[in-house]
Amino acid sequence: MPAIGALRLGDHAQAIDALQPLARQGSAEAQYLLGVALESAPEEQRDVAAARDWYLKAAQNGNASAQNQMGTIYYTGRGVEKDLAEALRWFRASAEQGNPQGQFNLAMRYLDGEGVAQNAVEAVGWFRRGAEQGHGWAQVYLGAALQKGVGVRRDLAAAHDWFLKAAEGGNKPAMKELSRIYQLGLGVPADEAKSRLWAERGQ
Repeated sequence: MPAIGALRLGDHAQAIDALQPLARQGSAEAQYLLGVALESAPEEQRDVAAARDWYLKAAQNGNASAQNQMGTIYYTGRGVEKDLAEALRWFRASAEQGNPQGQFNLAMRYLDGEGVAQNAVEAVGWFRRGAEQGHGWAQVYLGAALQKGVGVRRDLAAAHDWFLKAAEGGNKPAMKELSRIYQLGLGVPADEAKSRLWAERGQ
């Protein structure tokens, strides 16, 4: 889709012009991308209310990224009245379609008990689904749950593995935690050289 290239280049006007006819024809992907373009455009072209309307249309048409975006909108109260139950509904719709960000956001709601009864086991299940798709923060939270035995049996070796995946993906807190893991020998042999290496990378 040429509009994606225009968006990446920061040409919001071209992206908006290209996306509008496709969005009006009912393309859920175009509706979502039009929402992104309208929300992230320079101030003179930005239209947050219209962006929200297009996100909603895309979400109702089954676009998982738009569903996650609607969850975020209701969770933060961005231009709407904050509604945790509605946020949860959209996060769940996104997560159940396999969207890793939706899975992470749904897991956080279960972890914190926001809009739903607190349930660490359910949270870990959704963190795992996001982590398996490469979501860095889901990997960190899954590692932490395994390390502490929250919502899952404690497994220091598995915790190390998930922190390592997150760190290799560029997550700085995961790098700092890996440094601590190697310093203390949590689930792996203590290794001062690796501890220093990850400490330096995590700065």
